[in-house]
Amino acid sequence: MRKAIRITGLLLALTLSGCDFEHQAEPEMVSTTQSRPIGDEASLDADISFGIGNLEISSDSPSVLYSLDLEYDKANFEPQVHYDAVSGNRGRLSVKLESARHVGFRTKTQTNRLRLSFNDKVPLELNVNAGVGQARLSLSRLKLKRLDMESGVGGAKISSYDPNPVECDRVRIRNGVGGMEAVGLGNLNFRELEFEGGVGGADLDFTGQWKQDAQVRIQVGVGGVSVRMPRDLGVEVDAEKNFLSGIHLDGFVKRNSHYYSENYDTAKVRVFMRVTTGVGGFRINWV
Repeated sequence: MRKAIRITGLLLALTLSGCDFEHQAEPEMVSTTQSRPIGDEASLDADISFGIGNLEISSDSPSVLYSLDLEYDKANFEPQVHYDAVSGNRGRLSVKLESARHVGFRTKTQTNRLRLSFNDKVPLELNVNAGVGQARLSLSRLKLKRLDMESGVGGAKISSYDPNPVECDRVRIRNGVGGMEAVGLGNLNFRELEFEGGVGGADLDFTGQWKQDAQVRIQVGVGGVSVRMPRDLGVEVDAEKNFLSGIHLDGFVKRNSHYYSENYDTAKVRVFMRVTTGVGGFRINWV
């Protein structure tokens, strides 16, 4: 609750101030591309921080380690792209786009856009911080070892339509202000998933090819969370709620303080889910 109030207060302050932090230079849009051949990398760490604009991440680089196409306002933003080879045949990529003039959210700022794609043969640990704008992560075919994503103000979508060929240790998603849609989370082959909602609804689809038991933690913010679960999963829910929220668990039975899906005892794959709700409801739908 306190987090939601802080976010709402920040947005109100920005609106009242007009977000005019400093005089903005006239936009000057430029484009740049970059790619790196595959060397002896056994894995890749990617740290992406995109302050303002639209971000797209995919697996469309079969012949190189990574490739990027960046369109940005040169007069007001400054990109930083660095690649280092570290010990153990491990590559490290850092991509940042930061404001050069503290322009804030002024509407006349042109839309920056980053398209970043990775090779689907090299195991990837991905850290994404998307500030203001739209973020789309298409994770199909990637060998995803870890995902940490934070979205600020705008909308975000995550999709995975093919099974992850490697085990993903952890998925962590934090959503600020705006809607969040995730499709095919079951394909990520994760052991642990944590979702923290801010202001705006979220649709979390856990369909996919489940290979192992997993733990899921969901913290609902303002707007509610709707979850879709495959019917063959066994699901245990530990739910906490306050008086401003509602939890809807159709097809569950209560044992002591937890809720169990009707097929829990016979399911081959089981998911333990801990849910904490704020101002907004939580619902599980079977598919």
